[in-house]
Amino acid sequence: MAEDTKDTIYIDVDDEITTVIDKVSESKKKLVALVLPKRAAVFQSIVNMKLLKRKSDEAKKNLVIVTTEASLLPLAGAVGIHVAKTLSSKPEIPAAPVIEHEMVEAAEEEGIPEISTEPNEAEEMKKEAQKEITKSADKAKSKIPTNDLETIELDNSEEAPTDTAMPAVAKAEAKKKAKKDKSLKIPNFNKFRLWALLGGGGLILIVILWILLFNVWPHATIDIKTNAQNVNANLSFNLSTNASGVNTNTNTVRAKQVSESKTYTATVNATGQQNNGQKASGTVSMQAIECNTISAPSDVPAGTGITVNNNTYITQADTSFPSLPNGRHGSNCLVYDANNSTSITAQNGGSSYNTSDNNTTFNVPGRSDVTATGGASGGTDNITTVVSQADINNAENKITQDTAGAKSDLTNQLNQANYYPLNSTFNAGTPNISPNATAGTVANSVTVTETVGYSMYGVIKTDLVTLLNNNIKSQVNGNQSILNNGLSNASYTAGSNPTNLTLVTTAIVGPNINTTVLKNQITGQKVGQIESIVKSNPDVSSVTIKLSPFYVSKAPSPSKITINIAKPTNNPNATTN
Repeated sequence: MAEDTKDTIYIDVDDEITTVIDKVSESKKKLVALVLPKRAAVFQSIVNMKLLKRKSDEAKKNLVIVTTEASLLPLAGAVGIHVAKTLSSKPEIPAAPVIEHEMVEAAEEEGIPEISTEPNEAEEMKKEAQKEITKSADKAKSKIPTNDLETIELDNSEEAPTDTAMPAVAKAEAKKKAKKDKSLKIPNFNKFRLWALLGGGGLILIVILWILLFNVWPHATIDIKTNAQNVNANLSFNLSTNASGVNTNTNTVRAKQVSESKTYTATVNATGQQNNGQKASGTVSMQAIECNTISAPSDVPAGTGITVNNNTYITQADTSFPSLPNGRHGSNCLVYDANNSTSITAQNGGSSYNTSDNNTTFNVPGRSDVTATGGASGGTDNITTVVSQADINNAENKITQDTAGAKSDLTNQLNQANYYPLNSTFNAGTPNISPNATAGTVANSVTVTETVGYSMYGVIKTDLVTLLNNNIKSQVNGNQSILNNGLSNASYTAGSNPTNLTLVTTAIVGPNINTTVLKNQITGQKVGQIESIVKSNPDVSSVTIKLSPFYVSKAPSPSKITINIAKPTNNPNATTN
């Protein structure tokens, strides 16, 4: 037999009988050898053996089971399947088994009468079933197309006759048998699994769509207009850091003051210049002219500054004048020459203090009656950079205080202490400014440090609310409720004493509608019913109801309902619930 007509299939221990049949049917070879694992449970059933035999015959396959398990031999022999111990040994049909309960059931499928449960008939029926099984095995052997009915060569198996070679009677019998076996058709579990997955996915989509349509998307918006009105509140109150509670008689609330210091710095380059060269020196002769008087001029003391060309020179000794004049100057004036010359030194170093000659005329500030003549020389230049007052002022102007940061820090301190911050009491103290160098100091830059102290007050919020609500209630009748006391938008003004404040705000009074209760009341109600429920409050002037999407006809759950209560038009605090 040709090599290409043999196929060896290895069976897994977990393979079902349908899987084994599919592998045999899908084989392209004429002779199929099934190599079984140990303890192949699927082959322990006579029904599975008969089904495997029947389907292999329909597929025109010569089937051989390769196994060494003795328990399978009787079953294979009962249905006429060849068995071999190895792939290289010759197969044969084992001897038919002694009748057992499961084999009796298989025999019944072949038309053997039902075995009676009567004790006297059991033995006779077992013998009859044994004969039928043996007869079925002999019939199976006769259908094997081989010269030797007891053995089949695995390596040299004969080709089965083709359809054209089969006798007409055999064809008819095979067709009849195939028709009879339609009841044994194996279901397509893959197709079933696909339809099951598609059906499950469709069901999940339907559930999700249902949730979206009737739980997520439905929404109701209720706009309510009431006869609410604004009330202007003007409250003067006092802060006390020692109070133990609110005092409604003196309008005093418990308060706390917090403070902190912040330090800022700025640095600028020095732009001043100083000439550290030699100072010019010299001498001058002074002369005093006195008119309309005969008294001698007073002395010019040492340290007096005399000037010429915007340069100042300092006298180094006292200068005195004689008691008698040295001559006249005009008809009414007398001239007094100083008793001696006076040494002078330039105020600063530099060559610009050198005079052009020794006959330079100097001015003596504060002594219009005195003039000085002389000169100075010896001044040299040595320019260095120094800090000027303008540099210090420039550094101060560059400092930017972090006022917002300081206010935020103080607010946090008050919040942590459970106090309500009053931002209007925020105060920045007078800065303490200190440069690291004074004007005239030799340096390339100057740094100015500025320290500022900040403070703020906070109050117990419930104390302030009590005073504010009392002020509002005193302006309205008892049938109205405070809808919004306006505390969050209040403005504060401090008096001469920072602990005396005035609060100004706009409050809202009107009907008090409990939106939580109202939402529960209108849940599941239609538009007309919702309108009737809302308008049952006599202070409601109008109501507008909007249900969405379009298919929603009743109010959804409370979490999906929005109630807008309109506030007076001149009030900025309209709310949504």
